[in-house]
This record gives sequence, C-alpha cells and structure tokens, in this order.
Amino acid sequence: MDGLAAPSTGAAFDIDLNVATGSIIQFEHLNIEDGLSQNAGLEDSRGYLWIGTQDGLNRYDGYGFKIYKHDPDDPNSISYNSILSMGEDKNGSLWIGTWGGGLNRYNPATETFTRYLPDPEDPASLSNGTIISIKGDSIWSMGDQ
Repeated sequence: MDGLAAPSTGAAFDIDLNVATGSIIQFEHLNIEDGLSQNAGLEDSRGYLWIGTQDGLNRYDGYGFKIYKHDPDDPNSISYNSILSMGEDKNGSLWIGTWGGGLNRYNPATETFTRYLPDPEDPASLSNGTIISIKGDSIWSMGDQ
C-alpha cells in the first residue's frame, strides 16, 4: 500500500479534497531521482508547481521538471540558487526570494529573471539580500523591522 492513503475524517486540516469518505487517494512521490534538485513551493495561475530548493528553482508541469539555476554569465538568470520564498502577482509574474541573492521577478512570457539586489549606494534598493517571505504585496527580508 505504499503511496496510498485514505482521506482524513478528522478536523485536523481545513482542506476540501472533494472525495467521498472511504475513497483511496494515490500520491506520487517526486525526489532527486525524478529530477527535483533538492524547500518553498507554489502553484501558479497557469498550473505549474514551483519548488524552491537550496540548489535552484524547479518548475514541475505534471510530467517533468525544468530547473532554473544561477548562471554568472547570464544576467537574465536567477540571481542565486538558494530559494527561500515565492509569490505570484496579479500579472502572473513569479517573485522569488533568495538566501543572500536578493529578489527576482520571473517573466513567464520570456522565461527570464529580473534581479533586485541590495545596493548600499541606492537607498531605494533592498536593505538586505535575504528575502524570507513574500505575501501579497509585502516582501520581508532579514533585518527588516
């Protein structure tokens, strides 16, 4: 029965799975052998599952993974591989917070990233490169008060 579970009948979770009591639900387990590079997750408005890891950003389409990693020679690549947080804006852009690499905006039309990094010479830039949370219109970085 590996990979099978019966739906919970308790009130421990506030999730509507829309399944009949006693139904069997099968879960697919994905790991490094399936292409996952290694902790933040989000399902976007297009149905992609995004998984942020310590080794890059993974997009799962239901069949396989596409992995986005920092490329020092490509200014349109993600700024850093260690992903801490994600959010999607009303325009469908994905915002990715990293551990020390600032904030990134992923444009799904061009599949490129725009980097927002701390700059001590620019008071309007990020105050810190570690983005711990993206919720709605709020972005929190380490050291913010």
